[in-house]
Amino acid sequence: MKISIVSLGCSKNLVDSEIMSGALTRSGHEISPEDEADVIIVNTCGFIGDAKKESIDTILELSERKVSGSCRKLIVTGCLVERYSETLRNELPEVDAFWGTGNLLKIHEVLEDRRPGAIHKNPPGTIYDPDTPRVMLTPRHYAYVKVSEGCSRTCSFCIIPKMRGIMKSRPVASIVGEAEGLARQGVREINLIAQDMTSYGRDIGTSLETMLRELAAVDGLGWIRIHYCYPWGITDSLVELIAREEKILPYIDMPLQHINGRVLRAMDRKTPPERIRDILKKLRDGIDGVVLRTTFIVGFPGETDDEFEELLEFVEETGFDRAGAFKYSQEEGTPAGSMDGQVPEEVKEERYERLLEAQSEVSLGKNLSLIGTVHEGFIEGEENGDYIARIPSQAPEVDGYTYVKKTGEFKTGDLVNIKITDADVYDLRGEIIP
Repeated sequence: MKISIVSLGCSKNLVDSEIMSGALTRSGHEISPEDEADVIIVNTCGFIGDAKKESIDTILELSERKVSGSCRKLIVTGCLVERYSETLRNELPEVDAFWGTGNLLKIHEVLEDRRPGAIHKNPPGTIYDPDTPRVMLTPRHYAYVKVSEGCSRTCSFCIIPKMRGIMKSRPVASIVGEAEGLARQGVREINLIAQDMTSYGRDIGTSLETMLRELAAVDGLGWIRIHYCYPWGITDSLVELIAREEKILPYIDMPLQHINGRVLRAMDRKTPPERIRDILKKLRDGIDGVVLRTTFIVGFPGETDDEFEELLEFVEETGFDRAGAFKYSQEEGTPAGSMDGQVPEEVKEERYERLLEAQSEVSLGKNLSLIGTVHEGFIEGEENGDYIARIPSQAPEVDGYTYVKKTGEFKTGDLVNIKITDADVYDLRGEIIP
């Protein structure tokens, strides 16, 4: 049977889609383009309002292929199913079956289910190992490695623990075994992902530092990038390890969400403002050339004009290399969803635009400061006569690219030396040098 998987949302969802693709292939099915598929699987995101809307819109769009295309069955999986399976079944009769985030290795079983709108209930979240079948959906030279599933934090705005369960770490040996296998396949960059990276291993008696030391010893890997480093787990030993190990990129993705103390307490974030500032100083003092990426939430319930101005000033003075923002999304089932003082949408939008504008000026200055410097970079493809590349400060999919004048013959995944010649807010330009 020909099956197409449409993956929405974050990189953690992408890994789930790769695992489902592997399980289906092992069961004798063929992964194919949407317009040739007998079955289309939509792996949804249900984190915030915009993601939910994208998921529903995509389901409705693809349902048309049951009328005008080859598709005979439409299946919906992922986080949205964990949250709203009964509602989805009632409102989307176009969907033939629903499967959440658990037991993905048995996703092939849904193909044989003839019950209209069947809902398959499994414990949320899927832990995998190096032997798990997986069809890579990223370019050959990089991959995502999910080191844990779920989250045990209690952030008041977040629904993830209810969709993914409590945090369950994979054993270090499992992660290292996967990295070794990926390296043998030609992967040179691994991007470590989790809901809460810096809590990795605490539930099984190990640590992020232990896992990173083991990964740095894997032959064939070039870059190891760490995502979702929540501030409460940034330790002196972690900073020292990143500074010492050449393979571990000096790139810290650390979602902070806010800087005002009252707002952080209302969010049930565990790191107070003074500790956040100390951590940022520690990272900059301890890791040469560290690149700091973060995200913020604007318009959280009760956020005052003064509290937002404090956040805006923090962004302007701190100088993050990358900073994104979300408008607070009122989610049912979360403590923040029933808080008083919900901020009007127009106020959230105004604050969102102001924060992004402020960060754009910071990002432009950071990028302009790179002119004249030389960096290794992976060739990612070609566009309009240029090579598209990424240097260590550019994570796949979430950061910009470096556009390089096409000289010589290089292919996707080649590592070259790039001299930066120009920059804008998001992207860089450069030239390949010997």
